[in-house]
Amino acid sequence: MRSFSVTRRLLFGYALLLMAFAVTMSLGVRDMRNAAEESALLRKGLVPLQLSVGQALAEQNVLLTQLNHATAAKNPGDVRDWVETQRRSRPLTLAAIREALDALADGGSAVERMRLEARSEMDAIEERQTSEADAYSRLFEALLSGNSERADRLASELVKVEADTASRLRAVRSKAETAVERLDQAAILREQRALQLLLLLSFATLCVGAGISIYAQRMLRPLKLVTERAKSVAAGDLTPKVAVDDGSEIGELAGTFEKMVGAIRDARSEVVQSERLAAIGKMAAHITHEIRNPLSAMSLNLELLESELSEGAVDDAALEKRELVKAIKAEAQRLARLSEQYLSLARRPSPTLANESISELLAELVEFLGVEMRRAKVHVSLVVESDAPDVPLDESLARQAFLNLMRNAREAMQDGGNLTISVKKGADLGVEVLIEDDGPGIPDAVRASVFDPFFTTKERGTGLGLAVTREIVEAHGGTISCSPRLPRGTTFRLCFRGPNEKAPLSAHAG
Repeated sequence: MRSFSVTRRLLFGYALLLMAFAVTMSLGVRDMRNAAEESALLRKGLVPLQLSVGQALAEQNVLLTQLNHATAAKNPGDVRDWVETQRRSRPLTLAAIREALDALADGGSAVERMRLEARSEMDAIEERQTSEADAYSRLFEALLSGNSERADRLASELVKVEADTASRLRAVRSKAETAVERLDQAAILREQRALQLLLLLSFATLCVGAGISIYAQRMLRPLKLVTERAKSVAAGDLTPKVAVDDGSEIGELAGTFEKMVGAIRDARSEVVQSERLAAIGKMAAHITHEIRNPLSAMSLNLELLESELSEGAVDDAALEKRELVKAIKAEAQRLARLSEQYLSLARRPSPTLANESISELLAELVEFLGVEMRRAKVHVSLVVESDAPDVPLDESLARQAFLNLMRNAREAMQDGGNLTISVKKGADLGVEVLIEDDGPGIPDAVRASVFDPFFTTKERGTGLGLAVTREIVEAHGGTISCSPRLPRGTTFRLCFRGPNEKAPLSAHAG
């Protein structure tokens, strides 16, 4: 993959846009969280504080008015009752103010400073209220006793005290109003910042979108050439062209497309070849079917003739006839075997699978071919790993495939040699079988064709043995390959899938 591919550049542009959007969203979320906290401060603390302080100021102003006219009242008892009522309700109002101040405990540094200052004022007010109780008692005594001079003096002192209380309440109200104004200014600033960020993000989006569009248009312009080339291929031109790679993915696409055209041409050639082989197979099956019956009759008659000749006189003429019958019988048997091979190629094998031990099957085949191998001076070695598992096999078909490979190895070593058969655990609980000989080997030029039907390097070979073997292995879902063995010889590698594998392996001939 190229370091600065079109995809990466487009992704980088979108990543920048996404980062800007993420930053804006995070700032927006932070502002919304701050706004929610400030709204809670207003709802739970500042607004109730302002209302409570306002109510306390209203009550304080009424109380001051009553004190200013207390000495001039005609009925001092009514004044006393009214003032006492006001003084008894004042602790409730002051408690509401303290409750509102407690609700501002987590309101931030500025609000906390205002809250502490307001609590200091409230402490002073409540301390003053406890100390002035005796002054009110003396005032009411003077009014009831008719001592006007003393009553005027006490009333003036209480008016000063209550005026100071009103002043402190106004200070608390002023601090609350200042806090509300600060919150309002902060909300205005957040709104302005959000608008600026929105405009900035919109501008960045437009710039990135325009840049991506221009770049994409420039980079995708060569696609027109690829499109025209695809039309010519659709019209039947399967000759690969030389693609110009300009360093972009489009150039890489053009090169890949031309490779695909070559692959299509090769695949079409293989399909034509397969169809030709299929037609040959059908024809071979038909011809084989037609000659099997007369061939069987000829074999039966030859056996009868051989039996009659064996019972007659033994002379030179009789021996010559017996040799002729034996030769004809051998050729008839060869034709029968050849017809079976043609039928095996024409009918794709359909194995009946059961878990079998390849090691035991190969051991039986080595013993079965022992005499044949010893006559050919071929030493056979079977090496089996202890952990090689059982695999799904059709024993008769697998026997045929292994016999073909073992006899081919024997025929390749005309002067004798060594045949090594190895069985070991393969991938995914499967089994891998290696059949190796130290014969002259297969030339590189023809190795890729050894599994093709009718391909042979033998003088009297049919070219069907390895083709049938491959059909059998592939029908088991396995693979077979051919490779050179060092320092000399050939190795056939067969891989059979394990019982837990669901999909068959792909066959190949290397």
